[in-house]
Amino acid sequence: MDHPVMGPDEIRDRTQVVWDQFYSLRNIWARSRGAVSSLKARLAFLLISKIYRQMYANTGIATDSARVNRSARWARLMAIPCRRLFAGRPMPDLRIDRPNVSFSSPLTLRVVPSQQGPPA
Repeated sequence: MDHPVMGPDEIRDRTQVVWDQFYSLRNIWARSRGAVSSLKARLAFLLISKIYRQMYANTGIATDSARVNRSARWARLMAIPCRRLFAGRPMPDLRIDRPNVSFSSPLTLRVVPSQQGPPA
């Protein structure tokens, strides 16, 4: 369907300008202020926003596969520092007791209490 005023190139150009403005570092950082409070969360917000931008901005219907592959590669590289932001502290003393579960028939589930005592 044709636009009554703009041609396809103008639509594409204006759309790109809007994407560039919305996903600029300055605007993402300003939006993060209203979404989260800690510096770590704001950095995560910024990186995730940039990853989202990288994954979807230049991958329209008419985009060639090389551009899509390049965009995906950049998104993967940008995700590496995000893992550190979301990683929790090691919990070496964490212990999970799972009850033994057995099936006496296809329709019945029976939970058997664990033979182990409470965690030390």
